[in-house]
Amino acid sequence: MTPFAKTGGLGDVVGALPPALAELGHEVTCCLPFYRCARLRAEELAATSATAAQAAAAESARHTRLLQDEAAAGSATQAGLSFRVPVGSNLLSADILELNTAAGVRVLFVRRDEFFDRSDLYHTGVRDYEDNAERFIFFSKAVVELLGYERYRPDVLHCHDWQTAFVPVEALYRQQTRGTAYGVKTVFTIHNLAYQGLFPATDFRLTDLPGEFFTPRALEFYGQLNLMKGGLVFSDAITTVSPAYAKEIQTPEGGCGLDPVLRSRRDRIHGILNGADDREWNPATDPALKQNYSAQDPAGKRVCRAELLRRFKVAADETTPVAAFISRLADQKGVDLLLESMDDLLRLGLVLVILGKGERRYEEQLQERARKHRQRVVVQIEYDEEMSHQVQGGADVLLVPSRFEPCGLTQLYALKYGTIPVVYATGGLADTVTPYDVKSGTGHGFRFVKYSPQAFVSAVQQAVSVYEQPKQWKKIMENAMACDFSWRAAAVKYEELYAAL
Repeated sequence: MTPFAKTGGLGDVVGALPPALAELGHEVTCCLPFYRCARLRAEELAATSATAAQAAAAESARHTRLLQDEAAAGSATQAGLSFRVPVGSNLLSADILELNTAAGVRVLFVRRDEFFDRSDLYHTGVRDYEDNAERFIFFSKAVVELLGYERYRPDVLHCHDWQTAFVPVEALYRQQTRGTAYGVKTVFTIHNLAYQGLFPATDFRLTDLPGEFFTPRALEFYGQLNLMKGGLVFSDAITTVSPAYAKEIQTPEGGCGLDPVLRSRRDRIHGILNGADDREWNPATDPALKQNYSAQDPAGKRVCRAELLRRFKVAADETTPVAAFISRLADQKGVDLLLESMDDLLRLGLVLVILGKGERRYEEQLQERARKHRQRVVVQIEYDEEMSHQVQGGADVLLVPSRFEPCGLTQLYALKYGTIPVVYATGGLADTVTPYDVKSGTGHGFRFVKYSPQAFVSAVQQAVSVYEQPKQWKKIMENAMACDFSWRAAAVKYEELYAAL
């Protein structure tokens, strides 16, 4: 959940949807592990709040408030809530910390430092943490335990991706063993079906469920424990993050082995397109930009472009398009296609700025290309939120060659910033990027429909050709910045789904 913990678009979604729901009048509580990065961010917010309180007590309530921080860790149990969670043969303690955001959303952190006080969320950078099953089964059970406290009891429990997919399973078992009064309606959102939470069958013991839950009709998947499958089978409603992806995952090509399960529940699946948080991503107000700009006054984008090139010590005149790639460096994101196409892309006269981190092999290959083409290719191996804003503001074109993309947010941010996306026509990319037509002046991006270097380079060539025509480029930028992919529309659709349950 942005700003506490983020590895990709999911963090943005959970950071933006709850405030949008709160604006509609709902009481919203978010629950996430007390990761090390979440603790550090919460401390920053607490310090900001304390400073503001000293300056003006009347204003202090409007700032984020942390009830327990690292300085008060010893008194966390007394100030908050603590209980034990059975995980296999162990009873593990969980401390609950509470924070209230200025946007009107309550955040509950589940604290167990043995599991969550680590350098990363899910992996070491080389491999997944070996105890991920135990970590997230523990977290899921702690969330369900919270349902027993009237203050935290919800009408609807909305879970996201494999890390919380066990929650609907545990919630249903709680209802079965304790009575319907303990039931709660559950929604499970698939952000990326490729990551399923697959673990050895021996990890099923950590669930403490009866054996009938480890069958092909439940959590068993070709002899393994599949947490994602649990969310699909046991939730009351399933959503995906774009209408196109909702259809793709029901096919053998896009279903990652779970398409039979999804087809069996097709009447419960809803494709709701993600939004872009226009409070965080707005070039007219973005503090990360050298100069703010808007559709009505776009001059600042040229300043941001010049600043981006200056920062990376790249000399390029106005006739040289700046193309950006901002992404996790993973197979899904088309890094292999980018690498295979790079020489041809550079022949088009581009400057290429790459921002991201991920698989070590891709990091090394990209860094090697940057050394080879020092004046044309810039590679920054890190995820830097402020820099991602600056790259979006300064680039002319955004490259999104993902093999598959449930929704994608970078292309939505790019449109807002007048940075024209070139995308593979899949999932949410196909739903959100309309090809530009020079004759009619309609559309706001470029797409390629065959996943190949030739098709990718051809689409970029189209973008460069339009860039070379200033009047056409001005028109496509106007079209892009006029797009409205705010969270308000998505929040209303979720509200309708919750009400139907």
